[in-house]
Amino acid sequence: MLRLITKHSEYGEFRAPDFYLRSGHFNAAVISSPGEFALGITISKRVGKAHLRNLLRRRIKAWLRENADSHRLGYKLNIIARSGAGELSWQELCNELDSMTANLRDRC
Repeated sequence: MLRLITKHSEYGEFRAPDFYLRSGHFNAAVISSPGEFALGITISKRVGKAHLRNLLRRRIKAWLRENADSHRLGYKLNIIARSGAGELSWQELCNELDSMTANLRDRC
């Protein structure tokens, strides 16, 4: 089952993650969660203005939909955008997120 994390209480679980994944413009906190894959998206104002943050959020969701079948069940993942993530092209964004999920598969 694939879903987006929307509740504040679920984001609170990421205060003590099992481990982190890192790429050039993203960090991701990972928590084991049997039987599901859930994704949270955190984008601070340091990334850019509201229209840029919303564009990045929509692109991450689109990437998630395109790659829904390749995600490993059993994890909650909170992707945290860092400065400069808003300027990435679609291909660069996909490459970074793909490398992070490949690291997740390798780690488990």
